[in-house]
Amino acid sequence: MRAKLRYRPLALVLSHGAEQRDRDCLLLSEKGYDVLGFADAESAVAWLEEETPAVAIVEQVADLREQAVLKTLAGRGVLLRSADK
Repeated sequence: MRAKLRYRPLALVLSHGAEQRDRDCLLLSEKGYDVLGFADAESAVAWLEEETPAVAIVEQVADLREQAVLKTLAGRGVLLRSADK
Protein backbone atom coordinates (compact mmCIF):
# COMPACT_ATOMS: atom_id res chain seq x y z
CA MET A 1 0.00 0.00 0.00
CA ARG A 2 1.37 3.41 -0.93
CA ALA A 3 1.62 6.13 1.66
CA LYS A 4 -0.41 9.26 1.01
CA LEU A 5 1.79 12.07 -0.22
CA ARG A 6 1.35 15.28 1.72
CA TYR A 7 2.17 18.45 -0.15
CA ARG A 8 1.16 20.98 2.50
CA PRO A 9 2.18 20.97 6.18
CA LEU A 10 -0.48 20.26 8.79
CA ALA A 11 -1.97 22.84 11.14
CA LEU A 12 -4.25 22.43 14.16
CA VAL A 13 -6.79 24.97 15.37
CA LEU A 14 -8.50 24.47 18.74
CA SER A 15 -11.27 26.96 19.46
CA HIS A 16 -14.68 26.56 21.08
CA GLY A 17 -16.18 29.34 18.95
CA ALA A 18 -17.12 28.31 15.43
CA GLU A 19 -16.53 31.77 13.92
CA GLN A 20 -13.08 32.16 15.46
CA ARG A 21 -12.15 28.59 14.50
CA ASP A 22 -13.27 29.20 10.90
CA ARG A 23 -11.27 32.46 10.70
CA ASP A 24 -8.13 30.81 12.08
CA CYS A 25 -8.53 27.82 9.75
CA LEU A 26 -8.93 30.13 6.75
CA LEU A 27 -5.90 32.19 7.78
CA LEU A 28 -3.66 29.12 8.02
CA SER A 29 -5.08 27.59 4.85
CA GLU A 30 -4.27 30.79 2.97
CA LYS A 31 -0.72 30.53 4.34
CA GLY A 32 -0.35 27.07 2.76
CA TYR A 33 -1.37 24.64 5.51
CA ASP A 34 -3.76 21.70 5.52
CA VAL A 35 -5.83 22.69 8.55
CA LEU A 36 -7.89 20.66 10.99
CA GLY A 37 -10.14 22.61 13.32
CA PHE A 38 -11.34 21.24 16.64
CA ALA A 39 -14.09 22.52 18.93
CA ASP A 40 -12.89 20.55 21.96
CA ALA A 41 -9.63 19.41 23.47
CA GLU A 42 -10.64 15.74 23.57
CA SER A 43 -10.92 15.59 19.78
CA ALA A 44 -7.61 17.39 19.36
CA VAL A 45 -5.90 14.97 21.76
CA ALA A 46 -7.29 11.98 19.85
CA TRP A 47 -5.97 13.40 16.56
CA LEU A 48 -2.58 14.15 18.15
CA GLU A 49 -2.20 10.45 18.97
CA GLU A 50 -1.48 9.88 15.26
CA GLU A 51 -0.40 13.25 13.84
CA THR A 52 1.84 16.20 14.64
CA PRO A 53 1.08 19.57 13.05
CA ALA A 54 3.74 22.05 12.01
CA VAL A 55 1.80 24.93 13.58
CA ALA A 56 -1.14 25.29 15.97
CA ILE A 57 -3.51 27.97 17.22
CA VAL A 58 -5.09 27.17 20.59
CA GLU A 59 -7.67 29.61 21.94
CA GLN A 60 -8.73 29.91 25.59
CA VAL A 61 -6.35 27.72 27.54
CA ALA A 62 -8.77 27.62 30.44
CA ASP A 63 -8.81 24.02 31.59
CA LEU A 64 -6.48 21.09 32.10
CA ARG A 65 -7.44 19.39 28.82
CA GLU A 66 -6.43 22.44 26.79
CA GLN A 67 -3.24 22.78 28.83
CA ALA A 68 -2.49 19.13 28.01
CA VAL A 69 -2.89 19.90 24.30
CA LEU A 70 -0.44 22.80 24.61
CA LYS A 71 2.02 20.66 26.55
CA THR A 72 1.87 17.94 23.89
CA LEU A 73 2.36 20.44 21.08
CA ALA A 74 5.24 22.20 22.83
CA GLY A 75 6.89 18.87 23.60
CA ARG A 76 6.88 18.05 19.89
CA GLY A 77 8.33 21.40 18.90
CA VAL A 78 5.16 22.66 17.21
CA LEU A 79 5.07 26.38 16.42
CA LEU A 80 2.32 27.86 18.58
CA ARG A 81 0.48 30.94 17.34
CA SER A 82 -1.79 33.27 19.25
CA ALA A 83 -5.45 33.41 18.25
CA ASP A 84 -4.99 37.20 18.26
CA LYS A 85 -2.55 37.02 15.32
